[in-house]
Amino acid sequence: MNSLIRSIITVWALSALAPACLAAEDIVVWQRSAAETVLYDARPELGIGMHAFTPQQVAVLKPLGIRFVRLTLYWNQMEPGAEAQYAPDYLKSWDDHVRLAGEQGIELVAVVHAPPPGMDWAHKELAYERFARFMAAMAKRYPTVRYWELFNEMDGAFTDIFGANEKGVAMVERGKLYARMLKLAYPAIRAANPNAWVLTGGMTDFRDFPRGIYEGGGKEYFDILAIHTYGVPVTWSFIDRGRTVREVMRSYGDGDKPLWNTEFGIDGGNVIGAWGYPHADKPPRDDAQVLDQTQVDQWRECIEWNAKNRLYQKILPYQLAAGNERDDAEGKIKERIKLPAGRTIDDYGFGILRSDGKTPRPVYDWIARAQPNAAILARPKRKADVAFNPIFDALPAGASPVQWHSEAVIKAADVDARWPVRLPPAR
Repeated sequence: MNSLIRSIITVWALSALAPACLAAEDIVVWQRSAAETVLYDARPELGIGMHAFTPQQVAVLKPLGIRFVRLTLYWNQMEPGAEAQYAPDYLKSWDDHVRLAGEQGIELVAVVHAPPPGMDWAHKELAYERFARFMAAMAKRYPTVRYWELFNEMDGAFTDIFGANEKGVAMVERGKLYARMLKLAYPAIRAANPNAWVLTGGMTDFRDFPRGIYEGGGKEYFDILAIHTYGVPVTWSFIDRGRTVREVMRSYGDGDKPLWNTEFGIDGGNVIGAWGYPHADKPPRDDAQVLDQTQVDQWRECIEWNAKNRLYQKILPYQLAAGNERDDAEGKIKERIKLPAGRTIDDYGFGILRSDGKTPRPVYDWIARAQPNAAILARPKRKADVAFNPIFDALPAGASPVQWHSEAVIKAADVDARWPVRLPPAR
């Protein structure tokens, strides 16, 4: 029996706690070792990325039913100098972010990247060591931040400490270097906060870089694999790249580990770059209407497909508020685009708000109507008897074997959709 069939297990709601008419929902049992079994809610949840995190923007999230927010913690802004000393203003801003998240019931996914001065390719081993110390300090300072995403698109951009900007460093080798960092940072984070969960940085390569992580011995040093899936149409890369990286995970015996998509989306420049200016079509179409509708269609298709197929446990598309980032091949969008008075191409960027950061776009309205997280919000916590096929002789705490079967049952497991549950071995 393969790992997917083994891990997508049947859940029976305890009769005393749930009505018989309530549909059973899947919980995944991931036995990462004989010493640790992890349970997590398999129902997909929609979050979102944010560049800023203010009370005003958090209020904008409320109608969408979103409680997961991916927010960047810049290492080089927290430690801007050659010495590991914090910048007081930036430290205060993060203290404020964490406090606001706690007050508003927001689960922060902190993506940490951008090495400080001197932490470069030539000093990469020192960078890995300093980063591990930095992450331990952050995890200890912010114990309510459960999710730490280590670097951002580090396979091909944003940092050179894994070889992304070095000629001749193959993608697999970059993954192996990233694994070396994980071996230092992961135990440091877990020691500082045993309740923390570590995500790989969202990677754009979905074959060789993750293979490099596994071949470099990184399997035990992250809890969640994260990828980014840009492209036009977005749905193609969202599905195909996710399926491919899931197969890579399975090939290394890691098929039960959670997979998240921490960036996908589309801006007007990518629409035009792929399909041209709508007003140049025959018959011509309205540029603004097409750019808005294309974004709605791409987001809706990804969200609805994942709700049905459950490839990603969490998806955090890019972005609540963000402008246009791609110009077309001729580089003349601002001259050639035909938009309503007062609008610019940044009003049709990656954001689900206009460039003023507060006016909803049609995709925002669609999410507010569709409420993709409604089922999770209606029942975020469950107590369930969970049946699974153990792959180790030692059973986790709370589990007992089923007579004459290879199954075991974890009795009255408490499952929270916000985060996984770690079970130690039975004594």
